[in-house]
Amino acid sequence: MMSKETLLLLALIEQGICVNTSNLEVLQTLGLWHLSDDQQCLIASKLLLDLRQSLPTSQDTVAAIFATQATYQTAWSNIVAAQLKDAGSRNDEQALIEQISQLSDAAESVLNQLDNASLQATNFIEVESLAFGQAAEQSASYPKLLRALASAVTIKKDEKSAIELTKIDSDNISSTWQINRLIRVPDITSISDKADQYLLTGNVEAIGSEIDKQSSLAWLLKTPWAYLLAHVAYAQDVWRSEQIAGGLRLEIDPTQAKHFMQPSKIQVIVTTRDDVEVSCGTLAELLLRVLDNLSISLFTELAPKQQVAKLDAVISPIIGYMVEAKVWQFIQGSSKDIPHYQIHPQFEPIPNTRLGTINFARPGQHITAAIREQAEHWAVELSGQIRSVR
Repeated sequence: MMSKETLLLLALIEQGICVNTSNLEVLQTLGLWHLSDDQQCLIASKLLLDLRQSLPTSQDTVAAIFATQATYQTAWSNIVAAQLKDAGSRNDEQALIEQISQLSDAAESVLNQLDNASLQATNFIEVESLAFGQAAEQSASYPKLLRALASAVTIKKDEKSAIELTKIDSDNISSTWQINRLIRVPDITSISDKADQYLLTGNVEAIGSEIDKQSSLAWLLKTPWAYLLAHVAYAQDVWRSEQIAGGLRLEIDPTQAKHFMQPSKIQVIVTTRDDVEVSCGTLAELLLRVLDNLSISLFTELAPKQQVAKLDAVISPIIGYMVEAKVWQFIQGSSKDIPHYQIHPQFEPIPNTRLGTINFARPGQHITAAIREQAEHWAVELSGQIRSVR
């Protein structure tokens, strides 16, 4: 594997998809990607996302993947072993402890290479230039070598076979929301005419001037984030219509009422079956829990804790689109009622029509169920934590 494969892996990590090539088949069992149904493309898996999110850069991720292969692992371990020997010869115990600690579970295999320790150039200069920025034996590469070897060990523990993903068809919701899909971060600024074939698009456009049953459904079907948010309001409405204990509210701070078309964040309030009201967190947190339940991953390099703030921010203007499309309705509230959102009266009957049942309610019933299930579980988790603190 040389520079071409390195560039393909970088594309896979940064764009979520790349062209398949026979030279990458040796890495297939690592479970870092899925195959397109025609075998022509590789699509990033959750394992690859997790790996990227655990490392500083895409280049570090590529280096870790190459380090799973014996030829690279041995060559790079020899260089690290030479650096460790040098630290030992200088009696620099602190450096030895830090470096061996950074190697983590890879330390044993590196120490086994002490007899072969060498700072000579390897045969992989093309790959190293792209992954490290210079040859592996250069001092600037050393911290990256430690990370690559340490991360490679964790990848090998997760060996899995690739599965196939079908092309996205907006007329087939079941295939669109297929498990193991990636969904791009919501984006209202860079609308592209080129649709993703295997990743759920993050593009969100306003619905347009004409709003009726057919145009609303068509907009939701081609806009995954709007479709997901519509199911949040629908799940809330179905839950309320059952007239049993429990429920879901989407509230905003009264000071945000004048910004209801673009609130800074929406708070999720869940009432449990025991009639306990729990302020769970933000809408972004709920959506991430739901996506995880659906085995769909947010395509981002951000670590999980950073994803919530990012998602709350980018969803904010989309709330206005949901209100404009008359899918969501904003309720101003009163002195006794906090401002909140609910399903719009114009959209409320649509899921029960023939067209709405075929295109929304029935194929999306697992999404509706996941929203309610995650909301209930979340509230129970938090209410249990509150009781334990008391």
